[in-house]
Amino acid sequence: MAQITLCREAWVRPDLAEVTRHARALGATGPIEIDERAIIVEGLDGPTRNYLQQVFGFQCHDRNNPHLYRQHGRAPIGWEAENGTPTP
Repeated sequence: MAQITLCREAWVRPDLAEVTRHARALGATGPIEIDERAIIVEGLDGPTRNYLQQVFGFQCHDRNNPHLYRQHGRAPIGWEAENGTPTP
């Protein structure tokens, strides 16, 4: 629980204009968005999205390969519900 608290307090949604400047400089195409979970871009490979993720401390996803909700990326394994049972 202590780690979750640390992460929750450190989590800050980045500024869209700043993200857009960085993403365009790296070659992003199409719209750039920030939702409650991630920066969403098009036209960037994995290492470049990872770079943006590290710079902003916020997930960065490819619009054409979205991550599954409450799952580990695109893998079919997920977070456990509060009662300890796996989520569907």
